[in-house]
This record gives sequence, C-alpha cells and structure tokens, in this order.
Amino acid sequence: MKKRFFRLAIATLFLGGPLTAQQAKVVSAINALGYYTKDRTDIESLQKAKGFIDEAITTESTMGKPKTWYVRGNVYSAMHESKNADLIKLAGDPLKIATEAYEKAYTLDAKYENANECYMRAIYGYKTMGIGAFNEKNYSAATEYFEKVVSLSSQKGTVDKEAIQNAAVSSMNGGNYDKAIEYYGKMLPEDSTGVLYGQLYKAYLAKADTATGIAKLEEGRKKFPRNQALLTENLNHLFRQKKNAEAEELLKLAIQNDPTNHTLYLAAGSTYENLKRMDDAIAAYKKAIEIKPDAWQAYYNLGAYYNNEGKRLQDAANNEKDTKKYEAGLKAADEQLKLAMEYLEKAKELTPVGSSDRMDIMKALKQLYVRLNLTDKFEAIKKEMQP
Repeated sequence: MKKRFFRLAIATLFLGGPLTAQQAKVVSAINALGYYTKDRTDIESLQKAKGFIDEAITTESTMGKPKTWYVRGNVYSAMHESKNADLIKLAGDPLKIATEAYEKAYTLDAKYENANECYMRAIYGYKTMGIGAFNEKNYSAATEYFEKVVSLSSQKGTVDKEAIQNAAVSSMNGGNYDKAIEYYGKMLPEDSTGVLYGQLYKAYLAKADTATGIAKLEEGRKKFPRNQALLTENLNHLFRQKKNAEAEELLKLAIQNDPTNHTLYLAAGSTYENLKRMDDAIAAYKKAIEIKPDAWQAYYNLGAYYNNEGKRLQDAANNEKDTKKYEAGLKAADEQLKLAMEYLEKAKELTPVGSSDRMDIMKALKQLYVRLNLTDKFEAIKKEMQP
C-alpha cells in the first residue's frame, strides 16, 4: 500500500492536482513511450502508448489540452521513426498524424511550455511531407502541405518564404494556376532577378488570360531589362502574333545582351525570313553555325532556303521560251539545289538516327537526289528510310 501511495503522490505532483481517469491515460502514454525509448525492441509498450493517447484525445477533459496533443505527436513520431512495418500499418500515416498533433498543440496554446518544440516539429513534418508528395508528382497534396507551413509560420510572425515558393511551384506543376499566381504574387516584392514575373506570365497564359500575362511580362521587363528569359518570352509572344518588325528590335537587344547564344541567331534568321530579308537571314544562320558548329537547325534552315530558291529558279526556267535562257536558268537552279544538298546532308549528319527531324531531312534529300540525278545517293537514302 505504501508503495502504491508513493507512486500516486508523484503522479499527482506531476499533473498539479488529482488525477482523473482520462488524465491518467496521458500519463500512461508518457510512461509507455518512456519504456519504448529505453528499449527500442519493446514494441508492445509503444502500441500501448498509442492506445492510451488515442483514447485521451477523444475525451472532453483532455482533448483540449496542448499536452495531450504534444504526447500524441511524440508517440506517433516514435512509430514513424521505428520503421517497423507492423507499427506503421497500425498507425496508418504516423508522420502525418504526429505533425497534425504538434500543430494542434501549438495552436491550442502558443505559450505552452513545449509550444516552440511543437511548432518546429510541425514545420518539419509538413515540409517533409510536402517534398515527398512533390517528388511523387502529387502536386495538390504538396501544395496543401506547404500551405500548412505558410499558415503556421504566419502565426509565429515570420512567414516561411521557402514554403511560399514551394507552394507556388507545386501549384504551377499541379495546374492550379490561381494558387500559383497568389503565391508568386506574395513573393514579387522581393524578386531581385525578374524570374517571378516570368512565372506569373506563364500562369496567366495557362489561364488564357493573355492580356494580364503580357502586362506582367512588360512590368518585369521594365524592372529587369537585361533578364534574358523575360526577353525570350516577349520574343516568343511577338512571333506568335507575327509581329516580326517588333521582334527584330527585341532580337537586337537580346543578342547584345548574350552575343554567344546561337539560338538567338536562329530566331533572328527566322524573323528575317518572315520579313523577306534573305541576305540577313542567311548571315544569321551562318553566325549560329559559327557559334555552335553542330547546330543542325541552322544547316536545315539554310538547306531549306536554297532548296526553295532552286525550285523557284527551276520554275522560272521552265517558263522560258528562249533555249539559252532556259539552260542558264536550269544551271542556276542546280547550283542552288547543290548548296541545299550540302546543308541538308550536314543537318542529317547532326540529327539522331531514328528521330522525326532526321526523317524529314531525308525526305527532302531524296527529292533532291532525284532532281540532280544522283542515283547512288538516292538508292542509299531510300534504303536508310525503310523501316
């Protein structure tokens, strides 16, 4: 009897008053968890701790106390960290349950003695689950978890900026463009590079709100005139709108900012072609090759130009009634077609075997070989094109 009274007296001092049956459940959970902590093979004690705390959170006298939820967080954290398949199956989703329990403890009383620990554990848990969900491409769940971090950190007084960014990226990947816009917007005042304006532009375009997207893009370009990504997005928009003259001015600026970017010269070549300035187009494509000798698109575009020019001269020759002019016209056409063949063969050499791009190039070459009476080359490419 004395031994039993001694234990009861300690428990009473610990809780600050007489024990109720349900308060005893919290203490029992603490004790059982303590046994497990001392001996990690004592799975039975951890199972008992779970049973005690599960009962305590459903009872009115203990369910509103932060300590109850703190203990629940500790019990389920131990189950998660145990890596024991049977325990984890018994718990369901122990990391999520533990994290929610810590959040509950903190929100019940931010001045509770273990409140800061609860806050840190909840933040860690939600971030961990958010990253896991994102890696599994469950973007809606990832957004939800990162939003929890944003909400909790807001209560603490310092919003977690990384969580805002993660929520924005998760929303964008998950197609929730309204949320992406919301979170990218929250980060915008601290954008020091212009990258967020580009993301907002893409989000608005995905929502088919082109006008607002362009407005954000232009706002970003004014603040960050040397941001090449924003410049490229602006160029692409102008290309889609077939505003080639405006695109030319932007291309000059883009090339000035990044003179060794071969893709800009490819874009310039296409723009000049649309403007019917073929000498400038050819010079741009050749500059792309100079910068990047394996830029097959530049070879292909040059080949396509000379091929079209050869066909144009051939058609003109066929309409000539004067024999000498006819023969001169065909000779000029052949010269252009031979140039086309050289560029297209180089483009073919630089494209992967089996790719659709390579197949398109081979189709063009096949027709050229017929026109130029190159039988051996025709038979070789015909064989290569066979499945």
